[in-house]
Amino acid sequence: MKSFVYRNLSVTACCLGLLVALVGCLGVSVSFESTNPDTSSQLPSDTSEWGIASSTGISPEKNILPSNLPPLATNSSNKPQNSTKENTYPVLANRDKSATKPKGQGALRMSNQTNQPVRLALLAREVAKGSSGKQINYDVPAHWDFAPEEGSNKGLILSLPQNNLKVEKGDILVAFAQDGSRRYWGPYVVGETQLPKWNTQSKEWELILSP
Repeated sequence: MKSFVYRNLSVTACCLGLLVALVGCLGVSVSFESTNPDTSSQLPSDTSEWGIASSTGISPEKNILPSNLPPLATNSSNKPQNSTKENTYPVLANRDKSATKPKGQGALRMSNQTNQPVRLALLAREVAKGSSGKQINYDVPAHWDFAPEEGSNKGLILSLPQNNLKVEKGDILVAFAQDGSRRYWGPYVVGETQLPKWNTQSKEWELILSP
């Protein structure tokens, strides 16, 4: 009887040893959990973390934009809004629409032969006859930007957003370098200074900026 008990104990011990050896080789850890774990130990110790997370969440859509923004502008008509561009240069616009062409009126061809970026400004004037005599009207200065050596070969004919450009005697031209060198060319008075030059064949005023 005792030998039977000893045999069972030895078999059990061998099985346990094999089990322990197998578990050790496979690197498997065995743990035992209670059927009713204490969930309170898994919660953060400081409950203020939940409050911080909720306070930094995305606010409702109605609070994203500032309340002092102006309302969106709506266009009640289907007509394009070109009044601003059309009225910016009334003197030049009237020249383009006029059927009469006074002597010395023509297009402006610009050539930048320098290695500097240049802005050309044009101040167009109009002499109107009124009851009190002659009255001179000026446009808002129009301007064009040129890259270094842009149009250096044949030049470029300048135009306006809504009209063709026609310059005539008395208009003022001046060019400024845009690289911070403070260099400028002019001012030139059309028909009174050496530049721009009138081309009798093409009926154009030609302005060449040299280095």
